[in-house]
Amino acid sequence: MPSDITGSASETLSGKTIVVGVTGSIAAVRVVDLIRDLIRRGAEVHSVASAAAQQILHPYALEYATNHPVITEITGRVEHVQFCGVGGRADLLLIAPATANTIGKMACGIDDTPVTTFATTALGSGKSVAVVPAMHEAMYRHPAVLLNLQKLRAMGVTMIDPRIEEGKAKIADNLAIVREVERLLGPADLAGKRVVITSGSNAETVDPIRILTNRASGKTGVALALEARRRGAEVTLVHRFLQGIPVRQVYAESAKDMLQAVLAELEKGCDALISAAAVADYTLDPQAEKIKSGQELILRLKPTQKIIKTVREAYPHLKIVGFKAETGVTDEELVARAEKSMQGAGLDLVVANDVARGGMGTDDNRVLIIDRLGQRKAVEGKKSLIAKTIIDALVEVL
Repeated sequence: MPSDITGSASETLSGKTIVVGVTGSIAAVRVVDLIRDLIRRGAEVHSVASAAAQQILHPYALEYATNHPVITEITGRVEHVQFCGVGGRADLLLIAPATANTIGKMACGIDDTPVTTFATTALGSGKSVAVVPAMHEAMYRHPAVLLNLQKLRAMGVTMIDPRIEEGKAKIADNLAIVREVERLLGPADLAGKRVVITSGSNAETVDPIRILTNRASGKTGVALALEARRRGAEVTLVHRFLQGIPVRQVYAESAKDMLQAVLAELEKGCDALISAAAVADYTLDPQAEKIKSGQELILRLKPTQKIIKTVREAYPHLKIVGFKAETGVTDEELVARAEKSMQGAGLDLVVANDVARGGMGTDDNRVLIIDRLGQRKAVEGKKSLIAKTIIDALVEVL
């Protein structure tokens, strides 16, 4: 049952009510999994299905997925008003999948199915509406369909674009849909802000094959980037583990590369730097050819240029969040060392943790967040929760 999985992935949609409108595309078979992914992030989900959708996906499947009766017709209970009217229960109407037929009807204000009646009501009452098209590519490219999509965008409808594959405009991946829903329903307290985040480890070249690095996975940095985006920020993530996430990413391998990339981003204007990367403390002059193995090797290391110190000198008023990792210390000693780092680099917040207790490469962690007033907050759990708490603290100092 949904109660068993509610919030199991995160709480980003906790307290939100979402109505999923299902129309007659074969992609309707994907909707059960999509609904469950929304519930895993804390949402309460209801569903409304057109007659064409019911020929592909039985209402029992939607009832199972949502744990609520499926709306298959508008009755005397005026379900469309109950959920999507002015003051209605729904925070979002998500039409997934949306056929060319439904898109055309929405654009023209035609409501002859339960789904389009919900859409007309939601648009008329100012509710958030998102559409996830799914159809054959030829239909998606039809001039009238493209015009209807433009009309809906002009009405404020969010389009979650399909994947064009094998001659089809396939429904977007669940994760892409969920992340867009999270942003639509997020608090928007970073709207209009630009945030640069460094993440993960560096790789310092020893020779054409070997590198020096550390155990940082970059999971916290990615979680921070997604959380900042969810809350409306324009995010740039500087790291060497590029992946399919909906933020701008800049590749940086070495500590020097990362510093140059950060400075280049800050020149464009920025409200905050979150320095979550475990930046290499040492580098070396690399060998041009592979070092032969099987013999004792001495490497001469030299310290890298400190990113935070350099940034603070260049941007004295920039809000900066630093990270302090230690091993085998008490919380009091951890706080003392974090406060020393804060004073030395003029940081606005420091996130400190004892990596001997875990956190490196894991999905969970325990951190202490310290501000300039000496206030501290301990957070333990998923890195998505930790990221949310860090961004909460950043919002307070911006």
